[in-house]
Amino acid sequence: MPGPAAPDVRAPRPSSARVTSTPGPARRATSGVRRRSAVLAAVLLFAGAALAGCGETPADPKPAKPQGAPPPVSVEQAGRLLQEYAAANTRINASLDPAAVDTIELPPAATGSKAGLQVAKSQAIVVPTTGYVHPRFVFPRVTGYPKFFVAITQLLQSDTVSPSPKYLLFVQDRESAPWKVAYYPFVTDRSEIPELEQDAAGGAPAVTDTAALLADPATLGRAYQDYAQGKRDPKVPLSPTKTLTGQVTGGWTAGVQALRAKGCLIERGIPADGPRYPTFLLRTRDGGVLAFTAVQVRDTMTTAGGKDGVPLDAGSREAALAGSPEGAKAPQFVIDRLVVSLSHIPPAAAPGTGVQLIAYGDYALSVT
Repeated sequence: MPGPAAPDVRAPRPSSARVTSTPGPARRATSGVRRRSAVLAAVLLFAGAALAGCGETPADPKPAKPQGAPPPVSVEQAGRLLQEYAAANTRINASLDPAAVDTIELPPAATGSKAGLQVAKSQAIVVPTTGYVHPRFVFPRVTGYPKFFVAITQLLQSDTVSPSPKYLLFVQDRESAPWKVAYYPFVTDRSEIPELEQDAAGGAPAVTDTAALLADPATLGRAYQDYAQGKRDPKVPLSPTKTLTGQVTGGWTAGVQALRAKGCLIERGIPADGPRYPTFLLRTRDGGVLAFTAVQVRDTMTTAGGKDGVPLDAGSREAALAGSPEGAKAPQFVIDRLVVSLSHIPPAAAPGTGVQLIAYGDYALSVT
C-alpha cells in the first residue's frame, strides 16, 4: 500500500473485464486473468491487484559510513509506524470505511484501497486480519520534503506468512505531517529483487539524478502497457521477467481473447488528463534504482459482430463498481484502472538484460 497504505483489502476483478492481474495493497479483493475473488490484505490486485511483504533480505548491507542527511526516523520509530499502520488498516478493513483510508494512506495507495473497500462492501466481503512480520527498513537520506522510508516485510494473514516480500513505502510530505503509506507492492518473484545500496544502519543515499539510468522512470507506465500489446519502445528496453511476460502480457492476452470469444473488443490507453502520481527511487548497488511508479489507464470495451452487449461477470470487481454485483451488460463499458509498478532500472553503463518489472498491481477504480 502506498503511503500509509490503505487498509489491506482486495476486491475481485470482473472475469470478463479482467485483463491483467497483480497483487496490491490493502482492502481490495484480488483477482486474476481467471476470475477469482480474493480478499484485500495489504495488497491489491486487478488481474492480480492488491495495491501488498518481504522475507528474503538482499545481501548484507555495507558498513555504515556518513552520507549527508540523517535517516528520517529511527529503526524503533519505523517499527512503531509499521505496527500502527497494520492496526489501523485492520480497523478500516473491518468497518469497510473508504473515507478512513485517507488517515493512513496517500495516493496511489489510497486510491486503490478506497476502490477495493467499495467493492468489498458491495460484495459483503469479510476482510481477514493482517499483519507484518520480519521487517527490515531502508532510510534514504533525503534533504527536504517529502521524506520517505521503506519497510520490507512479510505479510501475515490467517496464520500464514507470505514467502515473498512486500514493500511498504511510508511518506511524510511536510514537517510534522503524519507518516502515511503511498505504495505497497507485493513481489511475486524473489529471484529478480536487486540488492539495495544501504549501510549497516539502514541508511541509503538519496537519488537526486536519473540521467545515468537506462530509462526514465516516468516512461515505465506506458512502456509496460505497450509491451503487453506487442509494441516495443527502443528507449525503454525491458527485460522479459516472469512478471512482465506472464502476469502483465499473459494476463492482457488472455483477457483480450476471453472478450473476443464473447464478441467484444477492448482498447487500453493512458488518458492525457489522468492523475499524476509521485515516483520514489531507492539506489541499488549496481548504480541503478528500485522505482515505485504508478499510472492510470483507461479500458474501453465495446460489442462487435452484432452481439447484444459487453458482459461484466457476477462477483467481479468491475460489476461491483458498476453498481451491479450480480453482473451487468451494456453496449460499452469504460473502466479506469490504477496500475502500480515496482521496477529495477539499471544504469545505462551496465544495462544487463534491461529494466526489470518486479511487482505489478492493476486495480479497477471506476466503471461507466
